[in-house]
Amino acid sequence: VIETLTNRHVSFPLCISSIYHRHCWSIRDHTQTQSINKKQREIEKMFIESFKVESPNVKYTENEIHSVYDYETTEVVHENRNGSYQWIVKPKTVKYDFKTDTRVPKLGVMLVGWGGNNGSTLTAGVIANKEGISWATKDKVQQANYFGSLTQASSIRVGSYNGEEMYAPFKSLLPMVNPDDVVFGGWDISDMNLADAMARARVLDIDLQKQLRPYMEHMVPLPGIYNPDFIAANQGSRANSVIKGTKKEQVDHIIKDM
Repeated sequence: VIETLTNRHVSFPLCISSIYHRHCWSIRDHTQTQSINKKQREIEKMFIESFKVESPNVKYTENEIHSVYDYETTEVVHENRNGSYQWIVKPKTVKYDFKTDTRVPKLGVMLVGWGGNNGSTLTAGVIANKEGISWATKDKVQQANYFGSLTQASSIRVGSYNGEEMYAPFKSLLPMVNPDDVVFGGWDISDMNLADAMARARVLDIDLQKQLRPYMEHMVPLPGIYNPDFIAANQGSRANSVIKGTKKEQVDHIIKDM
């Protein structure tokens, strides 16, 4: 071992130190993983996927949820009391009646600048999740997920059970559209398809781009409105798919697209 290390022109004590630290990190990683797994099991015990509210202020019907909420607040007034003006703070209750349709609708999203970095990356991310795509990075095989999404990856406290705090997914608060079901479209001043736009953006790993290409190469934005006063000068060379005419004619064209 010493000969091998010496032939590599590496200090032996340094290598021993390196080996030691790698071993220590291995132990730490293992301990950390165990701790994370334990925490995950604890979270699962305190996590409920769905729930219903039983309250005199909440009523469920076949297609709706009716709820009443009392919002407690205070208002400040400047009034004449006994010949002098005083600041008076008054508690106030505002009653709100909410009616929520529980039938989840279809949802389409049209983006201005669909072929830009944001539009192409958003579309790619949703497709990757919908199709359950995994891809190789320099560190590991990554599975598509919605980490960072307010509705899909966050949770809220809903109460306690046997002294333990109970949480539920944000998306279970009310019936919500699954992002996998969202249909994307939009406009752009460039006629580049979304697969090429994704490659141009250079946001996603190459392996992921290759798998997404068949889903995105047929997606082409509708022509957009090009106004040099509102678009960066470096975008001018890309403007090969624009709506001509007066401003009114352009707006009418956009309305017709929708």
